[in-house]
Amino acid sequence: LGEFFPGTWVQKSFLWPYLRDGFWYAIFAFSLNTAGYSGEILRGAIMAVPKVEIEAARAFGFSPALIFWRVTLPNVKWGLLYDVILCNARAMGEFGAVSVVSGHIRGQTNTLPLHVEILYNEYNFTAAFAVASLLTLLALLSLAIKQLLGWHAQRRAERSQNGVSLGY
Repeated sequence: LGEFFPGTWVQKSFLWPYLRDGFWYAIFAFSLNTAGYSGEILRGAIMAVPKVEIEAARAFGFSPALIFWRVTLPNVKWGLLYDVILCNARAMGEFGAVSVVSGHIRGQTNTLPLHVEILYNEYNFTAAFAVASLLTLLALLSLAIKQLLGWHAQRRAERSQNGVSLGY
């Protein structure tokens, strides 16, 4: 922003230490890119909270904040964890938004996919392959955690259908 508004209020504001660095623009791009997906996943999880539990909490005199902490959040926690895993996977593979919004400044706004591109363009194929392999391993780890959470949620649902006390 400083290039577009030199010597103006932008550079004199208290936010300038953050606005001059491309890292915060990359964070902003990630946030905008994943907000729609996260909102949809969390909306579905919140809509799946049984209305009976919310009505029972209201009947006991719980405040809306207490209903959220004691009823909604425990029912949504697996969806929230699932959302964090998916956002992590999206962030690891994000290329376009970070490249465009952050200005692709070497050493300041570098992510793993951008680093692979830089190494490849410099004909350093061994290092590019190593970084790409690391990115692949991180993606496989994210997938394994997602599968583990899915298995745990399915097991929990089967136990609750059979009337077994979950203990938590």
